[in-house]
Amino acid sequence: MAKTVNEKSAGATGRSVGATGKTQAKQTGRLKGALSRSSARTAAQHSSSAPRGAVSTKPTGRIRTFFREVRIEMKKVTWPPRKELLKSTGVVIVAVAIAAVFIGLFDALWNFIVRAVGLG
Repeated sequence: MAKTVNEKSAGATGRSVGATGKTQAKQTGRLKGALSRSSARTAAQHSSSAPRGAVSTKPTGRIRTFFREVRIEMKKVTWPPRKELLKSTGVVIVAVAIAAVFIGLFDALWNFIVRAVGLG
């Protein structure tokens, strides 16, 4: 006769607990765990002081929290020296100007081609 799953696991551990005893233990454990989790959740929800970094449900509280976190993060930023900042800004402006000229030339070229063919 083939062993059932309950018999195999009981035999492998060396305990001679019947299937009903194991089932009751598991159910009790589940019930106890579920009750303790729900009571912990209830206690956390009714706590008068929210944990640090918690987002408030009020719009003004959320905005205040956002700006407080922004201020904290801005303190962590490593700012470049003024000379490096100006140089990087100049590079970006030149790259944008080159891209604008490139796109403008292709737009003018395609405009000319479309009008020459008579589609526009």
